[in-house]
Order: sequence, then structure tokens, then C-alpha cells
Amino acid sequence: MIESSRPNREQVTERLSQLITSEHWMGNFVSDLVSAYELGGGIDFPTAEQLLATAKDEFNKELALARRMYRLYPDLVVREAEGRQVSAPEG
Repeated sequence: MIESSRPNREQVTERLSQLITSEHWMGNFVSDLVSAYELGGGIDFPTAEQLLATAKDEFNKELALARRMYRLYPDLVVREAEGRQVSAPEG
């Protein structure tokens, strides 16, 4: 028998918990999916597609803003990134 490399339910739950509390766009999307599921007693593909389209629009707006900030303040962005690299814990 071939062992599955798919994570078990506990691993998935842990990863989703970490994702939801992060600033990653998918965490917000998953939270919105769960909220829609709880409000309506289920979820269908059109609702999921609409939520994903909303997440994509928000992501693209934030990306456009980040690009403008980088064009206007490139030195500030580079210094911030360098500061994060220096203060990042070693693992």
C-alpha cells in the first residue's frame, strides 16, 4: 500500500489557524469562507468565487499601493527590508 503524503486533519487545522492569524491574503479569504458558511448553513461555488474575486481585488489594490510606495520611497523600503533581515531570529 502506498502511503499518502497528504497532511492529516490536525495538521490542516493547525496550518489554517496559522494562516488565518497571519497577514497573508489567503487567511482573510479562508475567514470569509468560514463566515459565509456559518451564516448560510453552507457555501456554494458562486459564493466562493465572489469571495475569491473580492480577495483578488483587495490584493491587487494593496500591490498597486506597495509599488507606488516603492517608486516614491525606494530608500525607505530598502532600509525597512534590511532592518527586518538584521533583526530576524536565526533558526
